[in-house]
Amino acid sequence: MAFVAVAAIVMWAMSLWWMVSVLRNPRGLIRAIRRVVAAAICAGVGLLLSALLVLLRVGDAFTERTLVAQVTTRRLSPEEFELTYQPARGGHASPIQVRLRGDQWSISGGIVKWHPWLTTLGLKSYHKPMRLSGQFSRVAQQQVQRPTVYPLAPDLDLIWQVWYRAAPLLPCVEAAYGSSAFVYVEPQMVHEIYVTPSGYLIITRRAKPSAVVPPPAPG
Repeated sequence: MAFVAVAAIVMWAMSLWWMVSVLRNPRGLIRAIRRVVAAAICAGVGLLLSALLVLLRVGDAFTERTLVAQVTTRRLSPEEFELTYQPARGGHASPIQVRLRGDQWSISGGIVKWHPWLTTLGLKSYHKPMRLSGQFSRVAQQQVQRPTVYPLAPDLDLIWQVWYRAAPLLPCVEAAYGSSAFVYVEPQMVHEIYVTPSGYLIITRRAKPSAVVPPPAPG
């Protein structure tokens, strides 16, 4: 994108230079026509590059994702696991470790999604992770188990609550809602939590051997 931006600036600068040269030295019809044609060609290329730059910026704005945290897990028993939540830079200084029940874990929080024209201008969706939860993939098993939830933030997100109530009245807000994403408990994997313009996203990668925590010894 930087190369396209520089190329567009160069083309517009060359077009301006050719036009200024015509105005400064209008003598010679053939020479003046050549300079006007050169200015028009440079302006046309500059316009195409500028349009391409806008399309690239719009694409980036709607596909951009920001790392929120990394998560690793280890099994404590067939129905219980330990989850380590390491916030990305700018979050908590130390990782959070919590015990949850289930064969899946989820993260949830509030999202405020701006109207597309604000997203295009670079305004990122407001978000705040609120909870980590354990859950069972089988509904029947979940129905007989007490839910396990760990709060990442105390009580309610008052900022999200205000946006949620005011969203129908504000032209700048497209939607305010809760977002959740869940994956299976996989001790051999590292889960990366991202926030996108529309909600949370979890990408799973295979952990390096040193990052895998061995299960506890029996007894």
